[in-house]
Amino acid sequence: MTASASSAWPPGRAARRATATGDRRPGARRWLQVTGALLALALAGSEMSAAQSAETRGRLPAISIIIDDLGYRRLDGLRAIELPGPIAYAILPHTPFATRLAAIAFKLDKEVLLHVPMQSDVAEKNLGPGALTSSMSRREMHAILEAGLASVPHVSGINNHMGSSLTRELRPMEWVMEWMRSNGRLYFVDSLTSAQSVALRTARDVGLQAIGRDVFLDPTPDSQIIERQFQRLTEIARDQGTGLAIGHPYPETLAVLRRVLLKPSYYGVELVSVRELIARRRGRATHIAPTASGAIRYPTVAQQ
Repeated sequence: MTASASSAWPPGRAARRATATGDRRPGARRWLQVTGALLALALAGSEMSAAQSAETRGRLPAISIIIDDLGYRRLDGLRAIELPGPIAYAILPHTPFATRLAAIAFKLDKEVLLHVPMQSDVAEKNLGPGALTSSMSRREMHAILEAGLASVPHVSGINNHMGSSLTRELRPMEWVMEWMRSNGRLYFVDSLTSAQSVALRTARDVGLQAIGRDVFLDPTPDSQIIERQFQRLTEIARDQGTGLAIGHPYPETLAVLRRVLLKPSYYGVELVSVRELIARRRGRATHIAPTASGAIRYPTVAQQ
């Protein structure tokens, strides 16, 4: 996640009150009603997206999108999960709605990531529970990762929350990847909050499936910026064969994605799961970019 996005944590006083009282009041019934409605919408959107992409499956450059920072705010999470297609969701450990949001995403065949807080260059940032810091031993890190994984079900992979400091340190990253390798088929996504991160290289060195972020969709929650960043994502994918973006459950981000993801092929790309994107990138899948004289001119987001 970006430094600007991290200001969304910890939740404000109103959000903490809602968290503290939510499930002990009759509001739990409203949770079920809202969840059911959003599940129906998400299923309908996913079916539409799948139908529209069936003809182009495997023939277009691929993009994946991860929505970070879920777990504290119930409705933000539900609104993110209703996005069409195989979006992935990075859920913070030990958060009030982690289990429920992960279960819903899993039922919709969407990937769940454990969004592990890691030490940041900005000392005053509150990392929240389940965080890793450079002062920890190997055993402490492994215990914290184990507890974090137990708090979020159906996890396919892990990515870092903040981490601009810790991801530059080789020894802690070796310990993280060692733990991941012992936990089956987990893949690693380097959010690349530091240009000097060694996390991606370390993950690959130990044989993990791993990938790095190409684009932050919402460095600031402004619709025009988000549209430009999505356009940049599609350009990277058309040029290199694949592109990976990370966003956050801001209303502006979700509104743009709802619109563009109903038919990604309109922009000359297809939306795939993160695991499939890793496989394509590792297989060095390439697509020839159109020449200046040539051939295909894909519309911008604003032209849709």
